[in-house]
Amino acid sequence: MNKISPYLWLISFLSFFLSFSCLADTKVIHVLVALCDNKYQGIAPVPAAIGNGQDPKNNLYWGAAYGFKTYFAKQKEWQVIQVNKPKDGKILEEIIYKHQNQDVYLIAQAYDGKYIDDTVNDFIDYSAGKNSLSLSVDKKQINSGGNADLVVYIGHNALMETSSWRSYLPGSWRWITLSKTQQEKQKSRYAAVFACKSQKYFTPPLSHLGINPLILTLHRMAPEAYSIYAMINSWLDGESKDEIRLKVASAYSQYQKLSQPALHIFTTEYSQ
Repeated sequence: MNKISPYLWLISFLSFFLSFSCLADTKVIHVLVALCDNKYQGIAPVPAAIGNGQDPKNNLYWGAAYGFKTYFAKQKEWQVIQVNKPKDGKILEEIIYKHQNQDVYLIAQAYDGKYIDDTVNDFIDYSAGKNSLSLSVDKKQINSGGNADLVVYIGHNALMETSSWRSYLPGSWRWITLSKTQQEKQKSRYAAVFACKSQKYFTPPLSHLGINPLILTLHRMAPEAYSIYAMINSWLDGESKDEIRLKVASAYSQYQKLSQPALHIFTTEYSQ
């Protein structure tokens, strides 16, 4: 039997260790966008061209000027790695981005506006650490979904509508029990909801699941991409929650042409 040189064994071990460490240090952000939909959502109607939830190309929250896809396409630090059309008909487009300066991947999914309840359900499941999704990117596996470091929901607050509560509550977060290991892992994960009055409606499930709130909202607002971009940048820079909130509020005020940072709209805490 041939003996393996101690040096070759050491080199192999170090290579494996380093590759594992690099993977462990990779950050993943998962963004779920419920496309704006005049027909299927209880919203104040917007112009038809941007309110078609089956047309991501022109949708207010995806393809319009401040929609996620269009806005992030102009941000040089985010490189598009893949554009997919998942087999699941609920998701009309999926984009995978890689940060140019950091080991960070961002998965953004545009959900058909008709399936906004499913979008919320998936967001809550991912926030609970359920349903990890494995993607092959840059010749390595990236775990998103329930294994993402930051999960973000963008769109109409479907939980404000009675029908959405009825469709969501049965067999959902109220019955999820996390083990001690899962509870510890949740402390290092974050969730954000860019939707009207999200603190009030999303506090029950998210606080129950033990995931950290990064940004929630207190009033009606426009969930456009400049605020999400500001939050992600500040979070990746390791800034405090107060600093993140200020950056988000400042970006919102800039684009909404308000006289001062909109701190009254954003919070980093659950409601009591």
